[in-house]
Amino acid sequence: MRNRYSEILQKGADVVAIGTGGRSYAQAFAEDENVPFPVYLDQDGTAARIVGTRQMSPIALASPKQLQAGTRAALKGHRQSRSGRRPFQLGATLVLGPGNRLRYADFEKFAGDHADIDEVLEAVGNDPVG
Repeated sequence: MRNRYSEILQKGADVVAIGTGGRSYAQAFAEDENVPFPVYLDQDGTAARIVGTRQMSPIALASPKQLQAGTRAALKGHRQSRSGRRPFQLGATLVLGPGNRLRYADFEKFAGDHADIDEVLEAVGNDPVG
């Protein structure tokens, strides 16, 4: 998202991230990854439960898809520095608005299974959603 953040803003939308760690973890993540948008905290998992994100099992860490995703990320230079408070929490990408409208939802099936940014931008559309 950070690499295409300006396109999202040009479409009248914005991005927020919701992390699983504490304040210092979120701050380090935002600094290390050059995140230009706000990072909020979900320390007790309330937001994850409301949204319905999945938890990864420890056994899933050795799945072929997970190993491929980890290898691709490492080859691109990504390094995992620390895990958050809920290291098996998987993420989701949602496009909301205007109002209560859910325009797009993508739930990770394994760590690194991120939403396709072109699909996200298409869901945002050209009309302001923020």
